[in-house]
Amino acid sequence: MTSSSRALRRGLASLFLGLAAHALTGCAHLLPGAASPEGGSRGKPSTGWLAHGVRLPDRGPGFEALRTESEGGLHFGTDRVVGMVRRSARAMMRDGVAVPLKVGDLSGLRGGQVTRHHSHRNGRDVDLLYFTRDAASGRPVIAPGFIRYNRAGDSVGLATPLRFDLERNWRLVEALLQDPHAGVIRVFCASWIKAMLLDHARRIGAPGWLVERAELVLAQPGDSAPHDDHFHVRVACTPGERVLGCQDGGPLWPWLDKDWEKADATPMDDDALLALMEAIPPGFVHGPPDGISPSSAAPGKPDASYCERPAIELVCR
Repeated sequence: MTSSSRALRRGLASLFLGLAAHALTGCAHLLPGAASPEGGSRGKPSTGWLAHGVRLPDRGPGFEALRTESEGGLHFGTDRVVGMVRRSARAMMRDGVAVPLKVGDLSGLRGGQVTRHHSHRNGRDVDLLYFTRDAASGRPVIAPGFIRYNRAGDSVGLATPLRFDLERNWRLVEALLQDPHAGVIRVFCASWIKAMLLDHARRIGAPGWLVERAELVLAQPGDSAPHDDHFHVRVACTPGERVLGCQDGGPLWPWLDKDWEKADATPMDDDALLALMEAIPPGFVHGPPDGISPSSAAPGKPDASYCERPAIELVCR
């Protein structure tokens, strides 16, 4: 079986497990281990939307948001991207990083257009501020905001100079790229930031395969600012999301399928998948949520209308 057919089968398995759960239990509960079929990323990062985004809290173990929701922060993403932020922050804590990971925007509750971003529309993008140090003492400090760094790693335009923290920023890249559940396809950053990180990785003897992976994944975007003030991380669509119209918006690296094989705990053979498909009763209406379009879905407050506004309009009986 080819890797693409395995990915498709996993996606269909995830989808139909969730559909069967809905058919059996309504909207209130899903079967243990079943993916929610209406949740997740749809369309492209720049034109898509988000179905039932998972909320990242204002703060948690090892991380805190740059802006709270009341301050206009965008805190919703797919479960994959929210889980990635949490796991990366915990990994940094285990490595002894004393300052929290500062998290910028994800997406709005239902995704869609965001005035301050070209992408961030379908829940698979997140901004992570660079770790920084006080230039005079070398002491790690909490990033006060989006601080630009020049080619020497010095902050630009600050009264109290800061330095780009090579050690901790490389540790963050390591955590992101070694997370088999995340499916990271891009870490956008300025070209000189990438060069500094790779030089540091080689100097400390980082594994060759990890340096090669970072060299591929780290990239300066070609259609926006150079990202000299933060990492912009994008994850791939899950196989189930891809079945429902999610488009990755980046390269699908050859190691991703191996990572998913390790992380995938959904046993499903063809006969079981067909049995699940046949068990789904009629009465499902497909289509985008009312009032949501790729260009208009604005951030909103969470509500309880999960059965009224699903991504595929599952009519709950």
